[in-house]
Amino acid sequence: MNQDYRYLAVADPRKPRWGRRLVQPILYAVVRILSRTTIEGLDNLPAQGPVILIFNHIHAIDPFVTVALLPRYGVPISKIENYDIPLFGALIRWFGVIPIRRGEVDVRAIKACEAVLAAGHVLLMAPEGTRSRDASLQVGKEGLAFVARKSDPVIVPVAITGSTALTASFKRLRPVPVHLRYGTPFRFRWPEGKLTREHLRLQTDAAMSRVAGLLPPEMRGVYRDPQPEWETWLRLAA
Repeated sequence: MNQDYRYLAVADPRKPRWGRRLVQPILYAVVRILSRTTIEGLDNLPAQGPVILIFNHIHAIDPFVTVALLPRYGVPISKIENYDIPLFGALIRWFGVIPIRRGEVDVRAIKACEAVLAAGHVLLMAPEGTRSRDASLQVGKEGLAFVARKSDPVIVPVAITGSTALTASFKRLRPVPVHLRYGTPFRFRWPEGKLTREHLRLQTDAAMSRVAGLLPPEMRGVYRDPQPEWETWLRLAA
């Protein structure tokens, strides 16, 4: 797949491409049918400017619920394998989802993410890179900090709970109760001189600890015990 996905950084989010205009109401309707979602702290989402919205990933429905109920133009990221799923792959392509090759430095995906932020939009990212099988946080990937390095965007942590009960709720013909909790926005602190892999690791762990702080203790996983040095890599979003 050689397509350049920087076109997703639309000049005017009020006039998205035809595919998004087609899929957006379908996505919203499906989310409303499958879930009964409550949102806390939505006022923590800046009304304008580049934002990376990071969330924990415990069920396949998580990114769809998050982007469907987002009050701004947002672009999610998904593993490239999802593009090959019949019908589903076409829908996420039309909607405008950045496909990423996991386990490698995907230059096209990085450029697309940077373009979305440069245009002042919201980039949705699950830094764990894959769904957690036990609903507890896994180690975040350094790609989060790497993508943020150019535009220094505001980062907003979001904790998702409840979505793991989707299958049981569906069997009872009831919408699953999902809760989205938006946390305090922040930015990274950047080191003087060369940005190293160790810096990216510490910044990513610091950001993930903010997601962990919004989750119940049993879901915090590897971030259940925050390290004091993590906070030194974050600053208030001005």
